[in-house]
Amino acid sequence: MRHLWDVFLISDPDLGRLRKGLRAALGAGLAVLVLSWLARLLGEPPTVTLVGTMVAMMGSQLATDTEPRAQRVTTALLVFPAVLAAVLGTLAAQIPLLGAVAFAVTIFITTFVRRFGPRGLALGMIGFFSFFNALFFRAKLAQVPALAGAMVVAVGIAYAVRFVLIPDRPERNLRRLLRAFRKTLDVVLWELAEVSGQPRLTPALVRRLSLQADRLSDAALAVEDLLPSDQIPLRQRLFEVELAANRVLGAVRQIIETGALSPEVRGEVHSALVAARIAIRHRAPAASRMMHTHLERLRAATPEPTRDEPGSSDARRFRNSLSDLVDASFLLTDELLPEALGPRMTESPNPVAQELAREGLHPSTRQALQVTVASVLAMAAGYAVSAERWYWAVITAFVIFTRTRSSGDTVQRAWARVLGTVLGVVAGLFLARLVTGHDGLEIASIFVCVFLGFYLIQVSYAWMVFWFTTLLSVLYGLLGRLSPGLLYLRIEETLIGAGIGVTIALFLMPERTTAHVQKVARQVLDAAGDYLEEAVVNRTRETDQARLLDSARVLDARLRELRTAARPLLAGKLGRFSPRAVRTVHAVSELVLSVRHLEMGRGLLGLNGTSRELLREAGLQLAHNTRALADSIGAEEVPPVEPASALLDKAQRSLVGEETLRRGPASPPILLHWLTRVDEALALLAQSLRAPTRLYFPWRP
Repeated sequence: MRHLWDVFLISDPDLGRLRKGLRAALGAGLAVLVLSWLARLLGEPPTVTLVGTMVAMMGSQLATDTEPRAQRVTTALLVFPAVLAAVLGTLAAQIPLLGAVAFAVTIFITTFVRRFGPRGLALGMIGFFSFFNALFFRAKLAQVPALAGAMVVAVGIAYAVRFVLIPDRPERNLRRLLRAFRKTLDVVLWELAEVSGQPRLTPALVRRLSLQADRLSDAALAVEDLLPSDQIPLRQRLFEVELAANRVLGAVRQIIETGALSPEVRGEVHSALVAARIAIRHRAPAASRMMHTHLERLRAATPEPTRDEPGSSDARRFRNSLSDLVDASFLLTDELLPEALGPRMTESPNPVAQELAREGLHPSTRQALQVTVASVLAMAAGYAVSAERWYWAVITAFVIFTRTRSSGDTVQRAWARVLGTVLGVVAGLFLARLVTGHDGLEIASIFVCVFLGFYLIQVSYAWMVFWFTTLLSVLYGLLGRLSPGLLYLRIEETLIGAGIGVTIALFLMPERTTAHVQKVARQVLDAAGDYLEEAVVNRTRETDQARLLDSARVLDARLRELRTAARPLLAGKLGRFSPRAVRTVHAVSELVLSVRHLEMGRGLLGLNGTSRELLREAGLQLAHNTRALADSIGAEEVPPVEPASALLDKAQRSLVGEETLRRGPASPPILLHWLTRVDEALALLAQSLRAPTRLYFPWRP
């Protein structure tokens, strides 16, 4: 049986989603209590309470700045666009044509300000929804002062919920994240033990192993995100454990792929993985000794060959990598945790966005034009279908462009919006009829839907839409206005907004997914070239360890950006129309995997002068090849790259004495192995870039 609790902890390593859900529910609940009391006291209608509740609920979520202080400033600043947009929305609602024009201008401005980073996105989103809610709840001119006051109170509630009642605690979060990293490692080993006996390497199994590697990388990066750059011991231990786990993944994959080991020997592999998992999970020396017993049996069953036979080399690779993993995990202790967290390293501006800005229209300007045109068209089409519910089409056209960078992203988000709406309508009709007439259940259902919507938003946008559509059904039931026809109209308006949004994304100033993937791939290769220079060309005993770790983590982050950008191509069938882009993503990923295993060039230390100079020359050639291929991505011609194999062979032959016998991930032979893999990965990348683009259709032979 799968370890469901372990999987849950991994999917939510720092309880961040739980906090998001609790903040949203608590913010909405406090806003309802406070604002409804004030509304009754001042004789104001429920409109003021409803608009303020939406702002309090969203305001507790929107600040995503890197630094805690910046998050507080952003949340406090929300009051200004919230008040301004709510007042303007109320004024514009009195004249329909003026309201439509003002809404279009608001949409353009709130999208345009995304160029200013997380703060611009937060202020823009609160401005849009404050304007929208004033229209949605049909606020009156007489309510403008009360509405402005409600915005101030709502933002105050959001601030209190976010930073006083349910605050982020970096020190506690770091401990949770480190535990989550260990738990991720635990599940990776459990997965490997489960698949180690598979008879062949299928595409589904490759995806399964890749998913585990991605989860491990995400868990490590989550810890890195909270660590100051001067925490060298913890950062280095974390990096070593992650690399060792990746080597174990590669070794198990190789065992399955070659199929050279007998079932009995595979049993020793399985037992060793189980023992390693127990040893790491409980820090148990007895389990570690048991693991070494199984590894010794594995060594005895596959004696050292006179030539590189697949079974023996696979077993040797597995033994070494698993031993390295357990040793590195035992060194990753809580004593390395800092007592207090200082300022973190701020992330540099996105080079992709800078490149696009240099080429012409800034991404936020292009998207603002797309969103505005899509929203105006959705407004007209939605109004033609329903003069009262047209805003559902508009809000769909707006939100499917949020946090997207390419046409493929927009298509995926539109599909998630439609899917979540359709399923939410079905679930909402069932739930609303179940709880209607039971006031307590209705109120509880509303807050449960709010909590689950924000809790699951990081899992899938479709889940958020599902729960908020369900919430809408319960809310209409509470107000006595629920009808299947109304919810079916929501589906129709959502389809209109999604269809128009996708059409605009594809045909009006489109940012093609393949073009975006190519830009991010160039960024990844540039980072790989930088790391090769840092870890091989310029590596000495005096090299700043923090600088090396920063360079490695930048490479990790860039690869994650590439996989995110390529998700529309890799997750669905769009990749059939862009086979070259898919091949490029796989080739770049393989290259980065090999580059990361250079262990920050520690194998260079202690080498004789001749070997060291040859390896540095080879590293320089590899960095040059990496940047040359980066420049050729998307170009018509790919320049020839000079392989570094000759230099690596000379370096191999120049090793003397103890250098040839040294073992371990930071030894000269292993460094040479991974540099050779980098050279081969660059040749494969060059080959994939030169391959002709061909559309693939399943009905073709």
